Amino acid sequence: MAEALRAAVDRTLSVAAGPSRAGSALPRERATELLDEVAKRGREARDELARRGQEASEELGQRLESLERRLVALEDAIRTRSNPRPKD
Repeated sequence: MAEALRAAVDRTLSVAAGPSRAGSALPRERATELLDEVAKRGREARDELARRGQEASEELGQRLESLERRLVALEDAIRTRSNPRPKD
């Protein structure tokens, strides 16, 4: 994805910097606007990925805690069956 973004930026810059033929080159202001938009979208995508990663991490942590509790309960049940307490 980063390669595609870089290629799009390179194309935009080359078109903006190209010779000014009638209607063939982007005005410098428009090229700047486009690059600003690309940068903005890149930041938004980064922030969204970070948010999703945090949510996934929290969910995995909760699931791990749940599994640990279940494992402790199973181990206790096995110990109880393996070592029954003597009756009084």
